[in-house]
Amino acid sequence: MEFLTSIKNSIPDYAKDIRLNVDSTIARSSLEGNDAVGVALAAAFAAKSKVLIDLIKNSGHIAPEEVQAALTAASLMGMNNVWYPYVEMADDEDLKSQGAQLRMNAYATNGGVDKRRFEMYALAASIVGKCHFCVKSHFDLLRKEGMSTTQLRDVGRIAAVINAASQVIAAETA
Repeated sequence: MEFLTSIKNSIPDYAKDIRLNVDSTIARSSLEGNDAVGVALAAAFAAKSKVLIDLIKNSGHIAPEEVQAALTAASLMGMNNVWYPYVEMADDEDLKSQGAQLRMNAYATNGGVDKRRFEMYALAASIVGKCHFCVKSHFDLLRKEGMSTTQLRDVGRIAAVINAASQVIAAETA
């Protein structure tokens, strides 16, 4: 995975642990096939890192429909990771009883990929977005889809490392 070298080369020595974790979390995850790359893309989107998004999108490691699904899931989580905590923070029973009335049609098609993969992308984006409602919902759905705790741990590890890499790269290019 040559794109990982590009990411690692963007990370200075003060963040050496992040640089080392890029390789270990993505290239050696317990996730199937190219799932780790899609998870990384969704996390990069949630972390608002154009540099990482472009490197991952252009790597050729995931099919165009997987790229589309990862970006779709992450964009929806950009909305939901704000909406659901807002409802909780407002702590108003009337508000809680009202539907969100926000369009989320992509859920009907899982963004064009299988449900497990779309939910993984949504989980990664929600981890970066720090929405405990969304994290719990996607985690539970993925458990029902048969994912192991180790695989779900690896989704979280990838999201955490991509988020940190995004912060380091942003600090270095500002």
